[in-house]
Amino acid sequence: MLILSKIECKRNPWRPIFSSLYKFEVSRREFAILLHMNILRFPLLDEEQLTDQFQQTMRLPMNEAGEMRLRGALQALMGELLRHNPKYDMRVQSMLLACHLRLRALQNHVLASRRENDFAPQRCDLRAWFEDICAAADMLLHPLGRSVVFNAPEETVEAACAPRDIAWLLLELICNCARHSEGEEIRVAMDIKRKRHGMNYRSGQHRPAACFVNVACEGELDLRRLHAAGQRPGTGIAAVQRIAYLHGGSMIWLGSGGRSIASLRIPLRQSAKLPLAETPDFVELLSDQLSPVYTALAPAISVVE
Repeated sequence: MLILSKIECKRNPWRPIFSSLYKFEVSRREFAILLHMNILRFPLLDEEQLTDQFQQTMRLPMNEAGEMRLRGALQALMGELLRHNPKYDMRVQSMLLACHLRLRALQNHVLASRRENDFAPQRCDLRAWFEDICAAADMLLHPLGRSVVFNAPEETVEAACAPRDIAWLLLELICNCARHSEGEEIRVAMDIKRKRHGMNYRSGQHRPAACFVNVACEGELDLRRLHAAGQRPGTGIAAVQRIAYLHGGSMIWLGSGGRSIASLRIPLRQSAKLPLAETPDFVELLSDQLSPVYTALAPAISVVE
């Protein structure tokens, strides 16, 4: 059952629709889902109305002050577009893709300019998150002839991090590989480097020092171009570098032997006192085309969609 949470009705363009539901306050994303699932039954917009709403939404500015307004408008529009069966309508399909790309650009813009004061770490099992993300990406990219292979040690890897930001980082790297790889396989390898003198004398085990995640694909990417993209504000590469920096880690790109590797290092700081972040089922999220998995991989899956 979908739980209705609070919404701002002041700027909500759908407010007249909620005249009989004034007791509830619903987020625009939840409204879009309700609309898509036909739980809220409203007449479909005609072609002219849909085009007008699309053009108005795309004209909204992409900046910090207008972030919530643009995000809400995009999600509401995407919910409406999904009601028009985009699978059978190329025009609706192209508008839905444009919304995903706009939302993706907004997310990268927000993350690339995130301040340290906005960084709120949680206790997270990185292995569980990464494994689910790779499984979801593998299913979405399979029609493209791409496969995502995940390798990691069989152990829980807890870290103090912003898990959704880290998830976006990994999806961004996988998307980049899917678009430019010369081979079918994208390999995501996770490893733990332990401190030489970090022995825990009670358990006799070494304390983990850092988690390394390598995303590799066939073909050598243009490293100069990647470096230049990292210098431009609001790009996906700039967002990836900013996320790594806020976690006290690093992000480097390597190319050798006909392969390209993006290497992420995340320090494994103590996280016992932090709240535990619940791991979402990313594979289950694939049934919802409003999910961030679709948005992050939009440039790659658009070839199929």
